[in-house]
Amino acid sequence: MPCKWLAGERKMFYGLSEVADEHLDEFWSHSWRTRSWLKYVNILSLNNGFPAFVAASLCALGAFSLGLAGFLPVHHGAGPANASCAIASTLGYYVTLFLWQSRRLAFLDLACISQTDEVLKAASLVSMGAFLRCSQSLLILWDETWITRLWCVFEMAGFFHSKGHGAEESVRVCPVFTGPAFVVGHLGLSVLMLTLLCTGLPLYPWSGIFVCATAFPCLLLLARVVIQHCRSIDVVQHQVRHFTVQQSSCSCCVRGHVNADGDAVMCDRVILLRCISAWFGSVSKFESHVRSRLLKALVYQLANQAFSYWRIVQAASPVAFAVLDTLGHLNSHTAVLEVTLAAATYLFCVVPSFALILLRLAYRVRNIGHSMWAQWLLSAALVAVGSLLFGAYFSCELALHQLSSDNFGNWVPANSAQLIVMGAVTLGLWRRLPAIEMSQDPSGGPNPAPSAEDPAAPTRTSL
Repeated sequence: MPCKWLAGERKMFYGLSEVADEHLDEFWSHSWRTRSWLKYVNILSLNNGFPAFVAASLCALGAFSLGLAGFLPVHHGAGPANASCAIASTLGYYVTLFLWQSRRLAFLDLACISQTDEVLKAASLVSMGAFLRCSQSLLILWDETWITRLWCVFEMAGFFHSKGHGAEESVRVCPVFTGPAFVVGHLGLSVLMLTLLCTGLPLYPWSGIFVCATAFPCLLLLARVVIQHCRSIDVVQHQVRHFTVQQSSCSCCVRGHVNADGDAVMCDRVILLRCISAWFGSVSKFESHVRSRLLKALVYQLANQAFSYWRIVQAASPVAFAVLDTLGHLNSHTAVLEVTLAAATYLFCVVPSFALILLRLAYRVRNIGHSMWAQWLLSAALVAVGSLLFGAYFSCELALHQLSSDNFGNWVPANSAQLIVMGAVTLGLWRRLPAIEMSQDPSGGPNPAPSAEDPAAPTRTSL
């Protein structure tokens, strides 16, 4: 099925679908204009990312245990034997990412709606309300074309209408660039760690120079993409505030109501307008619903939920797995505990916390400068701020290590204190940091007033 999707063979999907019982786990809403490979990578990352992370952890721990038991060679020199945990975790991650079979039932229009039989297609379109009502959650694979597609907007509005109050908690909006960004970031860190372990470069200065030389352009590009995403949130607000059914498009209308073979096809817009009138009473009420409740949900998701805590941890995990390869060379249990505590602090606390701070900073400065060079300078400044944050934390860490070494003879108390303090800071940031809210209409108009069925949007960033 993935190969057919990537190849654009839409007609073959219907035969691969199956009859569901009373419920669907997820409804996938997407724009057909978005590249198939972007949507596929996001589906893999969202559904298989955490199982892949668990598998990578088990593989790394398994390789580490085999090394301690003497079944794998452990030595101080460079070479693949010095990177068994990193190699095992990388293989475990990507094998699971691509081969894990999720048991979740999802509705995908390409597979669940016939693309060749007009009678079956019409029956499916009329039954769209039932599909939405039976779906426990809604996943939106977001790009800038999504809001211009009448079908996509109707799917989200229909889901809210069928679920009533609290529907926002069951909606997840995933910008399509995030999946490739996390996967490429994980792969890049894996390759970087394997290179450092296998070449045996000394930590000071060559490893540091090599890491900086390879990481800076990648981080610069990532910062540029994040800032562009933050700027696009303003565009989304403008589009949704001025949404009209008349200006939205349907794929059948774009193609002139003919398929690839030149045969005439029915107009989806006619069926959609009937469904809108039946569900919302009129087109104007539907548009008002989109401009109020949907607008708040979209802005909240795009501004606060695009980069989740666990996806950041998964992307940074290759560094922690590579640390396991260094533990076998340590001479005491105390040293092993010191390194383990430090690695856990960085992976689960420092990196996610600093990432959240930088994401908020990127949103605050998104509109500074509009030229290409100004945007790149802004991206470089964001990378510099991140470097200063890590540098400041590292300096505090060194001071605590010196204090702990003078009083206790080791770094265990210092690293334990860091884990506790940074754990509390991380929990506070990800749980209590106020959510980014909808901005005022750039044209000067007020924010849309909440409707009777428009509950307050969530006000916290969640783990």
